[in-house]
Amino acid sequence: MPGNPHTSVRSRQVAAELRVLREQAGLSGNEVAKRMGMSPSKISRIETGNSGLQIEDVAALLGLYQVPAAKRDELLDLVRRSEERGWWTRQPGLPQLWRSLIDFEAKATRVQNYEAMFVPGLLQTAEYTRAIIQGVAPTISEAELDNLVASRMARQAVLTRSAAPQFFAVVDEGALRRPVGEPGVMRRQLHHLLGVAGQPHVTLRVVPTAAGAHAGLRGPFLILEFAEEPALVHVENHGTCLFLEEEADLADYRLALGTILHVALAPAATAELLGTIAAELG
Repeated sequence: MPGNPHTSVRSRQVAAELRVLREQAGLSGNEVAKRMGMSPSKISRIETGNSGLQIEDVAALLGLYQVPAAKRDELLDLVRRSEERGWWTRQPGLPQLWRSLIDFEAKATRVQNYEAMFVPGLLQTAEYTRAIIQGVAPTISEAELDNLVASRMARQAVLTRSAAPQFFAVVDEGALRRPVGEPGVMRRQLHHLLGVAGQPHVTLRVVPTAAGAHAGLRGPFLILEFAEEPALVHVENHGTCLFLEEEADLADYRLALGTILHVALAPAATAELLGTIAAELG
């Protein structure tokens, strides 16, 4: 059954959270339906976003799952504002920001990512991730750093599952030449990129420095496409996560990606450049 094309990103996020909360409570959809006096199909529609969320239903489910008050209020507020288009959130830790993105990536059939400053997150090695986080947040504790690296590595699991999405990554050459971490970190990261780029569901292209000014200079972004739900754009910067769902926004970012690809190297030339940069690092 096709998803509701008018379901907002807030509703989709609440639906995903309700599924996770049910699983954490150790309940099946049938068990929840029986306890709530609902049909199993209604529970399924609520959790997949194919049914409009009613605040009374969501509140009852949150009560059944014994969700803490703060979390319950947060989700109910999202339901109340579900008719608003677009969604942004600010969280104190990257794992919280990434959680919403991980939920959407897990359902996506295609992910398109442009990065100007870093290697795309789904293609980073653990040591590269650690060095990047230490560089941008030098005051965090070792425990926090371990948590952040583990969160990034967990996010990458989407590319290793049996039904992995098509991942289309475009990265600026400057990100590949920027020294990150101890000697050897960037060389190993580049060899990792060469390895993953050979997978059938991964396409990697580099925008060479010689391209000069181009549309990607406006900043990084992700376009997520789904089989039965509208596409989303994800933008993240300085602790703020933004999801865009308006057709005009999607059209703008798709146009930007097309413009960037016009100056990007083809996959074969990209692999050659990666090899050259890696060789320069010794």
